Amino acid sequence: MAYPTLALHLLISAPGDVPLGDMATIRKTISQWNLNFGRHVGLTVLPVSWTEHAVAEFGERPQAILNHQIVDEADLAVALFHDRLGMASGEAESGTAEEIRVLVAAGKSVAVLVNTAARPPLNGAALDERQRLSAYLQELRKSALVFEYGNDGALVGHLNNFLSRATAKFQQSVEASKDKDSEGPDPSEGVWPRAEVRESVKSDSKGRVKTQRHWSLVLHNTSRGPASDVDFALENLPEEAFFLGHREDGPLGTIPPGQEARFPLLLAAGSPDAVECVVTWTDATGNERKTRATVRT
Repeated sequence: MAYPTLALHLLISAPGDVPLGDMATIRKTISQWNLNFGRHVGLTVLPVSWTEHAVAEFGERPQAILNHQIVDEADLAVALFHDRLGMASGEAESGTAEEIRVLVAAGKSVAVLVNTAARPPLNGAALDERQRLSAYLQELRKSALVFEYGNDGALVGHLNNFLSRATAKFQQSVEASKDKDSEGPDPSEGVWPRAEVRESVKSDSKGRVKTQRHWSLVLHNTSRGPASDVDFALENLPEEAFFLGHREDGPLGTIPPGQEARFPLLLAAGSPDAVECVVTWTDATGNERKTRATVRT
């Protein structure tokens, strides 16, 4: 049976040595949680990971690219460790360590889980890496609860508890935004559109470097609650102009407070430098709203 739901992105962050069975258990548990609990509270947790959702891109530090693509837009996260901390990212001890830091700084819920199942003793470089991980976790425990699991049952229990607590906190923030008295409409509140460009550097078969520009239409929810039933339209386009925000058919869904939705922006030679974009949406109290802004490229 179909039911209305709010989708939350859960980032699965882990070095490459975490067993595939653990990753499969995480995804299976999320799926079961959605069916058994999520449908009753109107929330659906969508697992996201760099192995499945990151795309090739040039021009920045690799972890910075991943942060832009999937980490910044995650609503909550699970970080798994086995015996390796991972390679340094350039700004943190490893990519997973940087993702934890970025999400915690943004006020997102993060569960750190460590596999302690019995395994053969380590030596050499592997032992050095394990000691590096232990030192990181020891420091992390000063400001976070780090849970251990020795089997699938313990992993499932930790994840179910985390999902229930994290989604409850999210719901409480939504309800608080509904109940908060307002002295009048905030003129800065809305789902604001803007154009954003990212550049990537590629080489052709002759070794010549070319810079490509990729434009996106970004819808940023600055309201205090989720913006649902979001839609947009570009208005007053000159005749024959090619200026298109690419989107799939159907509703665009819900944008959580403080989060963004991105859509490829297709331009061509002779496209206008600015167009009017009208965004329609429904706020947390059920009122239909409209935001209008000029999008400039």
